Amino acid sequence: MNSGPDRPDPAVVAAFRAALLHQGLVALLILAVLAGAWAVMRARRRARAPAAHRAGRRRACAGALVVTGTEAAGRRLLRIGFGLLWLFDGILQAQPAMPTGLPSQVVQPTAGASEPWVQHLVRLGENVWIHHPVPAASAAVWIQIGLGVWLLAAPHGALSRLAGLASVGWGLIVWVFGESFGGIFAPGLTWLTGAPGSAVVYVAAGVMIAMPWRAWASPRLGQLTLAGLGLFLAVMAGLQAQPGLGYWQGTRYGQPGPLATMIQSMAQTPQPRLLSGWVTAFGAFDQAHGFAVNLVAVAALAAVGAAFLSGRRRLTRLGLIAFTVLCLADWVLVQDLGFLGGVGTDPNSMIPFILLAGAGYLALVRPAAPVPLTASRAVAAEFSGPLISESG
Repeated sequence: MNSGPDRPDPAVVAAFRAALLHQGLVALLILAVLAGAWAVMRARRRARAPAAHRAGRRRACAGALVVTGTEAAGRRLLRIGFGLLWLFDGILQAQPAMPTGLPSQVVQPTAGASEPWVQHLVRLGENVWIHHPVPAASAAVWIQIGLGVWLLAAPHGALSRLAGLASVGWGLIVWVFGESFGGIFAPGLTWLTGAPGSAVVYVAAGVMIAMPWRAWASPRLGQLTLAGLGLFLAVMAGLQAQPGLGYWQGTRYGQPGPLATMIQSMAQTPQPRLLSGWVTAFGAFDQAHGFAVNLVAVAALAAVGAAFLSGRRRLTRLGLIAFTVLCLADWVLVQDLGFLGGVGTDPNSMIPFILLAGAGYLALVRPAAPVPLTASRAVAAEFSGPLISESG
């Protein structure tokens, strides 16, 4: 939501790059040490296990039916999709303007329009960044890259669920201090411009990834996810329809309306000329046909919300298609991709919303199927580690 960063201080940029290099080497060293320690501990555990005990466990496995399962399609979509998003966000955090440009061009505009208590809370985190710009910026880079790698590399087990919990923790920090609660305490709240913030969608995805496998073995999780998203979209449709917010007018008192103003500001962001032309043209279209644009937005949000709330697979599938088209159109024409300009921290909220809705639909129509382990497979599992009753 800015027109691009001011020219960054070369000394700060150099210090930032050096910090990224040093912290990256430390992170690689820590990973190597942990991998070596894990391999040694596993080898020692196997060597110390009495042969009789191991034989007894194999006999017990041979007489039992152990049930496990592959990763659910919806969970896989969330884990891989948000893993890639965290990686991309970490790369964006490594832009040279981040140490000095993030507080003034990303945090302050949203916080300044929010309630006083939000401004006070956000200022606490902002002061930490301002007084320690290089360590804070470099730490944000490696935390987000680490989360992305963790999610992608751990598809099953406790480590995978811990990755989801870690995403929840960091996502909440970003949502509160980086996005000022997604602007929900600022005037003019609207889904079109990114409310309630992309980070809160990352949090929701992290919660779902952290759930045990049995939660994905039933369509219930998909029903609840889509119903919650449908209710949210219905509320957003109601807010979008409020006359007092000004979205029904393309111009107000001879000036562009709130949506057209936001689009114009995004069009000023340094970006390819083709994309800038699209955004500028849509801003002009909204000024000329504000009522029609808002009517389509309200009707689409309400219709998709109703489809998700219905719980019927056919309506849900149609709602998902319509929602994906709506999100992509808004992502390009209103949010202007969200990550251009030098201080963009993420691709904004539309792609996360698509992933969340897609995961909810997959959880509804393709719940995780349990896979019985035969006696021979159970015996083989003895040699690769302890047996588990669930995965992911």
